[in-house]
Amino acid sequence: MSHEGFKIVLTGDEGLVSDYHHTYLGFASGLPMDVLPPWLGNILFPVKSGPDGRVYTSQYGLCKIEASLLDAGFSRDEVAIVDPRKLDIAVGPNTKVVGVGVLDPLGVNYGTLVLRILLKLMGYETKLQSYMSWATMKILRHPSIIKYKPKVIVGGQGVWELIDSGLQEVLGIDCIVEGEGEGVAPELFIKAVRGEELPRYVVGRPVEPEEIPVIRTPSRGTVEITRGCGRGCRFCNPTLLYFRTIPMDKILHEVKVNVVGGERWVSLHSEDFLRYGSKGLDTNPEALTKLLNTIVRLPGVEGVSVDFVTASTVVANPKLLKETADIMGIPSRKFSIIQVGIETGSPRLLRIVAPGKSKPFKPEEWPEVVEEAITLLNDCGWWVCATFIVGFPWETDEDIEASIKLFERLRSYKVFFHVLPLIPSGSLRRSKALNLNNLIPKSKRAIEFIAITALDTITKIYKLAGYLTAGANPPLLRQFLKTLLQTATLIGVKKLSKSLGIV
Repeated sequence: MSHEGFKIVLTGDEGLVSDYHHTYLGFASGLPMDVLPPWLGNILFPVKSGPDGRVYTSQYGLCKIEASLLDAGFSRDEVAIVDPRKLDIAVGPNTKVVGVGVLDPLGVNYGTLVLRILLKLMGYETKLQSYMSWATMKILRHPSIIKYKPKVIVGGQGVWELIDSGLQEVLGIDCIVEGEGEGVAPELFIKAVRGEELPRYVVGRPVEPEEIPVIRTPSRGTVEITRGCGRGCRFCNPTLLYFRTIPMDKILHEVKVNVVGGERWVSLHSEDFLRYGSKGLDTNPEALTKLLNTIVRLPGVEGVSVDFVTASTVVANPKLLKETADIMGIPSRKFSIIQVGIETGSPRLLRIVAPGKSKPFKPEEWPEVVEEAITLLNDCGWWVCATFIVGFPWETDEDIEASIKLFERLRSYKVFFHVLPLIPSGSLRRSKALNLNNLIPKSKRAIEFIAITALDTITKIYKLAGYLTAGANPPLLRQFLKTLLQTATLIGVKKLSKSLGIV
């Protein structure tokens, strides 16, 4: 069938980079093409797939869309998540629709912007495409898509870039889906297969937990346990979505799919993992510990990690944090990392942009809550990837100084800091022609904040290069990645130090 093409092909820009490196090191999505050429990308971020192009494992979002289409009646012979490097095999005269998942299609998202700023401070002008943008354009302009003219449906976290840039028609995109895709994808793909006209833009509404499909393709070990957040941060889409817990039987099924697919480490995705099984901002210790105890005992599972937690939930539940860390064996590991959004060190600004972030504590207590949370997480064995945001509409120099002050208090802890330019999402979303210069902070102090935190993080990454690349195989690749990471960070340290006037 491969020479005729699958009826429905799913692929994405993340298929050309590694989820691990993007999520935890923040490098992959931002590497400009003049820093990371395509041939090196193929070595660093290999995609394993069969002779027909079907991938053996995939990014989680595409796995969910595939599952929703299979639940709607399509067969495995008709639908495939495809290696973007093998579209010439998978897309053919039988292909009616190509679904593309995008993370940063125009190269203007958080990681890309930060890297551009840092490289400019180091004296490097990056005027070419980012690697992620290159990957997206390579898919949308693929000769097989141009030749056979299937309908093109695009979804994913980065669709806002395509919408606000006004490039949908230019790029040949028939339909853009913004929001959760599982509820709307089946109808759209059925219409596309029938040759019917598609709406140019669709909003995917929140899907009820019992309606969220179970993946069939292994998702590189990623399994979602909650969806949404509900804290109402004005700059963040997930926090505006109401909080939902995924039923335990669905989670266990997806873990088993990954294990059968050869994955031995499971990463549980949640905006705030301690709240699994809860309603509102409270916790449900019984539900969470039961879930974790069950997963760690499943045959084939060698390790379990979690990705996100909120500082205020940690401080309000230190006993539960310790218990869950012990269940997952975090204290005994050489290196584990978890992400925490600090966003700002200014209680005044927090009250405006994220009034629910500190609950059950007051915004005025936020700096102390953050420090206590990081202390608890470090004590349990986690390194913390902590984010600040600069560029809020209401931000003053005093707010930036408050964030810098908090950073100075925290830099001695086991923390990687990332200061991100504000991307106008959530309720701060503004639809207008995208201009890269509009997204780069104008405040000189904000740029300095990005630089000093990056210098701190790069220095720590250099020292931890062995741990960060320990999972790479074969050993020769592991050594290559370690050397590459140490070389890049050493150059970064020297250049940034010079830029900041540090001898």
